[in-house]
Amino acid sequence: MVLVLLISCSTSKPYQLTDVSPKYKEYQGSDLDPHKSKDVIIPVTNNRKYDEFIQEAHKAIALLEFGENVALRADSKKTVGEPVEKEMQAAAYLEEDLPTLIAKLPGLIQTNEDLIESTPNDFDGPAIGRVSNELGNILEALKQNSPKAIGIQNAIRHLRSDSGNYNQGKDTLEKETKPVVEDPIIITNEKEAAKKLEKVISKKEDNSSKISIKRLNRKTKVTGKAKVSEQINELVKKEEEDVLSEEEKKDREYTEQIRNGLVQVFQWEYYRNPKNLERILATHPIPRVRSAAALALGRLKAGRVSLQTAIDKDGYQVRPAAYKALSDLGDKRSLSYFIAGTKAEDPEVIAVSYEGLGKTKDPAGREMILTTGLASEYVVIVSGSLRGLAHHKLDADVEVFDKFLKSNEQEIKEAALEALAIHGSRESLRILERVVAEEPNLALMAVDEISKNHSLSATFALIRLNESQTDEKINKRIGESLLRRKAFGKYAIILIEDDYLRSEPNERSRPVSYIKNKEIGLILSETKKEFAVRIGEDILTDKYIQVKMESTLPGARGAFVTGWVFYPKLDIIEVKQLGSDGKSGKYSNLKKGKHNNLFDPIEEIKVPRKD
Repeated sequence: MVLVLLISCSTSKPYQLTDVSPKYKEYQGSDLDPHKSKDVIIPVTNNRKYDEFIQEAHKAIALLEFGENVALRADSKKTVGEPVEKEMQAAAYLEEDLPTLIAKLPGLIQTNEDLIESTPNDFDGPAIGRVSNELGNILEALKQNSPKAIGIQNAIRHLRSDSGNYNQGKDTLEKETKPVVEDPIIITNEKEAAKKLEKVISKKEDNSSKISIKRLNRKTKVTGKAKVSEQINELVKKEEEDVLSEEEKKDREYTEQIRNGLVQVFQWEYYRNPKNLERILATHPIPRVRSAAALALGRLKAGRVSLQTAIDKDGYQVRPAAYKALSDLGDKRSLSYFIAGTKAEDPEVIAVSYEGLGKTKDPAGREMILTTGLASEYVVIVSGSLRGLAHHKLDADVEVFDKFLKSNEQEIKEAALEALAIHGSRESLRILERVVAEEPNLALMAVDEISKNHSLSATFALIRLNESQTDEKINKRIGESLLRRKAFGKYAIILIEDDYLRSEPNERSRPVSYIKNKEIGLILSETKKEFAVRIGEDILTDKYIQVKMESTLPGARGAFVTGWVFYPKLDIIEVKQLGSDGKSGKYSNLKKGKHNNLFDPIEEIKVPRKD
């Protein structure tokens, strides 16, 4: 059965300016229309919450782009003395709509981010990617237009308030170039008006008048090569200088400096350029930006010396971020910093120091974790200590993690699950399997933690869970994990209680490992010929299957062993990729003929029988 998509690819018609409001009908298709040169297709998700947000977000984006076009086109026309009646009329509509829209922008961005996080819970299969892609494009557009929203609004207000002055300036220019039969200003009999007229005729500048002779005589045109944000800012710069106080100007400048600094941090992290991030960490004047640069270095696993320098010389706001980043690196050369960090006053710094201490795998550090870290009264410190201890990967520590799973603190339980996943041993994975079966509130997290382990043992654990669990959500999460890790192939499930894996396809050959019911193995091959084997009172004829399984012999050299098992003693499970998109697959029991969709375990896939 083909997967049913929960999102269609298009609507009946592209999104248009009239979808924002019918009053913009006369501007649709004109040079002011932001959709004139592009088709905006809005997908339908069949989920009311998502569809309503997507419609509202596209309305906001279209209105801001329309307002931006109006402001820029009007400024360009006024520069060369062309009429702007059409832009003036559009500005009147925009002046009504923009304030409400601008007030909603922060909420729209927050809702967008929340929906992106909840998409995997609300959609299945390929629909997850399509909805996430649409929400990602909307978020990018909102964040791109949001900083310009106030500038656009001010530009529209400036355009509206300047309409009378523009017309007056136009009339004055015509009076300079054409014979004047009578002077309409003299009729007012106002001396001030007469003086202004004389100054215009004599081409003398008057700073108190709003008529700009230089502006009208300028021959250059706006080519559109400058950045849009720079044009908008230039358009309203004079108005902002008049309205804002010195303190407000400093606040705005500081906010802009933070914004530009954070953008640089995200940019250099995206391009994986630690040198520039180290420069920002060392020289940027704002602590918040330096903290962001430190955390980015931690995610890139780079900049150890710069982070240590920040801990030594920077202030209290940057030091916790630098410690967190240094913990992400877990370099042995930072051991002294981690030891010093465990004696800090900030619990967050202490927690990441214990975690970093564990990553160094230093024996003295392990002793500190066991004696002081795990004994702390702070939950965050105990959690960090558990994660740090797991990096030593010692068998004796598995019992410690199992003990903390019984804690009354949810955060400590979750940290113990993370520690078991980091430890990654077969014993740790078996405990995580037990949590899935016994603690429903932690089951999904336990599955996710198993999925973080990329070993074959973790794949065996996921298949074992898929066979034993009946919860649809858990089976769905397991299926998604198997697809992500590309665990395609055939797997054997042992059906008998006590037997041995044999070195050759012969029941009398040397045993290489003990096997028992429900154990999992990866199928490598099968014999070309069949063999007769006595099982109980029956004599069965079938092939031998070669499998790779976890070793059960004490003192074995490797974690896995390869051998042969008689086919009737096995169930064979196949995980298979379907389609060319790589986002769908099925989970099949070949002996029983059952086939399940990995993304929808309760939906059976019908496979034609082979006669």
